[in-house]
Parts: sequence; C-alpha cells; structure tokens
Amino acid sequence: MPGFEDRSLVFGGAPPGTPWGTLGAIVRAALAPEGYVVRIEPEASRGRCPGLVNSGALPFGATQALLTRWAFDGTHEYAGRTPLRRLRVIASIMMPAWLGVAVRAEAGILNLSDIAAQRRPVTVLGARGALFERVLAHHGLSRAAIEGWGGSFRSMPHVPLDARPDWFRAGGIDVIMENIYAAFTPEAACWWDASAFMNLRFLPLADDLIATIVAELGGEPGEIPARLFRGVEAPVPSVYRPYQLIFGRDDMPDGFAYTLARALDRHRGLFRATHIPFSYDSRTVARDNGIPLHPGVIAYYRERGYLDA
Repeated sequence: MPGFEDRSLVFGGAPPGTPWGTLGAIVRAALAPEGYVVRIEPEASRGRCPGLVNSGALPFGATQALLTRWAFDGTHEYAGRTPLRRLRVIASIMMPAWLGVAVRAEAGILNLSDIAAQRRPVTVLGARGALFERVLAHHGLSRAAIEGWGGSFRSMPHVPLDARPDWFRAGGIDVIMENIYAAFTPEAACWWDASAFMNLRFLPLADDLIATIVAELGGEPGEIPARLFRGVEAPVPSVYRPYQLIFGRDDMPDGFAYTLARALDRHRGLFRATHIPFSYDSRTVARDNGIPLHPGVIAYYRERGYLDA
C-alpha cells in the first residue's frame, strides 16, 4: 500500500483537540522516532474513518470501539451498508465515557417519561444516534413525537469552540443527551458550558434500559462519577463506553503493524500527556472487540504476554 515504503502516512482522525485527532497526534509522536511522518486527516471524522480505511483510501485511523464494531458488522448506524470486514485492530485505548442525560433543574422534569406524559414542547440538545434513540424510546419518546408537541432538537455545530452558540446563558436548552467525559473537546464542550451556566439535574438510566443497550448495542453498565461536572452530586447509573480503537486494514504490512504496536507501548506516556483521559493498559490493549487483531500486532502482544492478560 502506498505510504508504508516511503514512511509517509495519513492517519484518519478528526480536527485538532478532538478525541480522534488527539489519538492521531499520539500516533504521529510515537512513530516519529521510527522515521515515519504522519499527517492527520481531519475529514475522517464523524464515523467516516472505518469506511476510508476499509477501502484503502487511508492506511489507518481511530474511532470509538462501538462505532467500529458496528461498521465491521454493518449494523445499527451502519445498517444497510456492506460490512467493513477488512478492518483489523491495532490497539484498544482506554477513554472513560458515558451516556449523559441531564435536564434544566427549573424545568421540573424528574424523569424523561414526564415529557411524554405531559407532551411537553422541550428543546433537546443532542439525542442523536442508535444509543440515544433507545433512551428516548424507553421513555415513550421520539424525535417525531417531541417535534409534534412543538419541541425541537439542536446539535452543536462543527465550529471553533469560541464560536459555539450561547444557548446555555440564555437558558435555551431543556434536555441534554450527549456523550460525557472529562475533556473540553468540541464534542463535549456543551457539558462544561451547561454545567457552568445552568442548574443541571442528571438523570439515571434504569437498570433494564442499561441492560438492553449493553446487550443489543454494546458498552458496559457503569456510573457517571460524582463531581465529573457540577450537578453530578452522586454516581449516576449509565452505560459506560471506555474504549477507542486504533485500526488498519488486513493488508497493512505485518512489520509496520508490529512497529506501531511496539511504538504505542514504548511511548504509552503520550496517552496520559493530553487533555483527554486516555490511557494505555496492557491488560486491555489486545482485548476482543469483535474485530480481528492484525497479525503483526498479535506477534508483538504475544511476545509481551499481553494476549494472556
């Protein structure tokens, strides 16, 4: 594949400061001592990276583990598409994240089911994708129903952080349903603004809803930690999504895959030196995500004893 021979590669990531863009920066720094020059492609974001890597348009990249598995299988948000069976995992990287659901405390919403019972015209930020669709449905809600009651949905536009809308100062949001984690990224910045300018009530997900999401879509039962943001006064039951994947294609040279796995291990401190709570764990880096590991990394992880972990 072009790029491996001349050691000039393109990593499928996202814009600077994002989780996948930051993983690209880590890969670039880890491979630099090996003589590789890596450029990060920001337009591989928003779920496009698996398809670009599977097609050979990009040699490697990173995406959230659940999304990558759905792309590999052709399910959920990738339903109706050809399964991307040429993907091969290089490393599973830890990044604590949860499904976050919060409401404006003054709205008096104690449970999302209150919205359906009262047919309230709420303004919702987020609630996109298969995971949050299950949360809405569990409470008798849908985008069509909320809009039919006069409500609306908003999403954070893909603009620089200093150009994002000032919805929270004006109290223009009633419900937030977004991924939540401890980093001021473009994707999660809404939590920082909302928790600073609004009084948020974080809502727990019911045990049966958590079990259904985990069984059908993936993730693990977990709890949003107390004090993660203002308003999280105690642990909040939710779905935990702790893994990001760095992956390539099945025809990536075994020698390069081995070198990449070794470089990430040797320079694991790079993951901790970012604004995002990444970590490299030798007990989970070779975990089974339902997608095959690349043979080159199997050789490295076997040498290190990580496969046994």
